[in-house]
Amino acid sequence: MSDWRNKPEIDSAAVQALVGAVGESVFRDMSVQFVADLRRLVDTYWAAMDRGERPDAHATAHALKGAAANIGLTRLAAVAAALEQDDNAARDALNAELEVALTRLTEAV
Repeated sequence: MSDWRNKPEIDSAAVQALVGAVGESVFRDMSVQFVADLRRLVDTYWAAMDRGERPDAHATAHALKGAAANIGLTRLAAVAAALEQDDNAARDALNAELEVALTRLTEAV
């Protein structure tokens, strides 16, 4: 398993490609939804963990991985991949990594 700590926070080229495809204004509008979706996925992950429903938590981590990867949030995607494998360090870092990822996404445009 690769160490998520060594992954870049953001793939700027992927973000810029998305901005190029939809335009800066549309991307900014979409970013609001991206942020809401990522926060919802993290909240859903924690709720499943609190209920002891590991399969649901793993499925949510998988969805988080895909959502983060689709918008160039490389490290957050790697953290989510580690969550699928019950990586305790990733679990401990999830909330902080989410905030860093969202900051980088905002700064990217």
